[in-house]
Amino acid sequence: MDDKKEKKHISSYLKTVLIMTAAIIILSLPALSSDFCDWYNDNIYGILCDAISHVTALFPFAVGEIMMYIGALMLVAAVIMLPLLIFLHKKTGYRRFCGTYFKTLSIVLLSVILVYIPTWFIPFNGSILGQGNPGLRTEYSLDEVRALVQYCADGANAAAEEIYIAEDGTVEFYSPEKISEMAADAMRDLGSEFGRLKGYYPPVKVAICSDILDRMNIGGYNYPFTMEPTHNRYVSPLFQALLDSHEYAHHKGYYQENEANLLSELALTKSDDPYLRLAGYYEMYEYLYFELIDNETVVLDQMIAAGEVTYPEKINSKETAREAMRIWEEIFGPEPELSDRVYYIHEAGQQVEQQIYEEDEHVIDDMPAVDELISDTASQGWKIQGDIIQENTYSGVVLLLLQYFYENK
Repeated sequence: MDDKKEKKHISSYLKTVLIMTAAIIILSLPALSSDFCDWYNDNIYGILCDAISHVTALFPFAVGEIMMYIGALMLVAAVIMLPLLIFLHKKTGYRRFCGTYFKTLSIVLLSVILVYIPTWFIPFNGSILGQGNPGLRTEYSLDEVRALVQYCADGANAAAEEIYIAEDGTVEFYSPEKISEMAADAMRDLGSEFGRLKGYYPPVKVAICSDILDRMNIGGYNYPFTMEPTHNRYVSPLFQALLDSHEYAHHKGYYQENEANLLSELALTKSDDPYLRLAGYYEMYEYLYFELIDNETVVLDQMIAAGEVTYPEKINSKETAREAMRIWEEIFGPEPELSDRVYYIHEAGQQVEQQIYEEDEHVIDDMPAVDELISDTASQGWKIQGDIIQENTYSGVVLLLLQYFYENK
């Protein structure tokens, strides 16, 4: 009698696994078409996202993070239970417990995959910014890049002038909660250009594992399973504005990093608030400035190789540095620069971040092996992410910025 019940139980389990696996495959097939994914993002994803995030927003903590910890513990338990099975395989009770546990674990894993398909996999496979393949330029002249860098520098410098600095040098920043609200408003306003950004935005939650994220150089993330934008506690006020806007872009279905960077920067630069504008312009300037320098370096190297210019072989003194700068500016013109006031406000924000960090205890500081493991895991994680998203990495925002300002106007 027990054997028959066991067979029936196994049969029901296998049937469930087969049905879930088939559902995963069927739901994944439409993601092969970016046109379908774009339609889905424009018409279905937002409804699903709002329904889930309205519920999870009721909790003061990140439900997705707690679920992640539970899942990790279940996997650790599974790793421990398997070797024990070698020694306890004659124990009928333990065998049955392991059988039930691993069946449950497999169903949980399949459920996670099943939920991630409509909440992440299909949106992720849409076209960049949901615009299909508009056939925009991918090559831009140095003058065009330089003009956009100057635009960013001018915007940042102007925003900094509007920010009050007390006589004692203090810069007053908004609270983290206020910054999140303002970031949501800025993203919502950009919905006039990118329709998916309209509508409801849940509060950004603070990650419980902020200390680990900080060591992994992760500012934040969005849980597709629970639709919860989450940020690292240890970020400067200016960077938090960017970070929250970036995670909000993911929350609205823009899951590639370059498009999330573009939308967050544009939203902030279009804000009425000088702090948000400074954050947006500063970030845009950083990406575009290094692109400009890289391109100018290539041109300079070609001129040196052709004998068109004599450039110091080594810059190891003030004299050679001045000579190098003189030649550089003679060829390309003076570099667009951020004002000292911009850097001062930016530094003040970093001091706020440092103060928050120092006020907390960091037990991992006393565990070098754990710290090293976290760093190694982060390195592998960043590499894997880069392999997956390829040209749509964070720095891919440079091309999107150039296309936005020169092709979409």
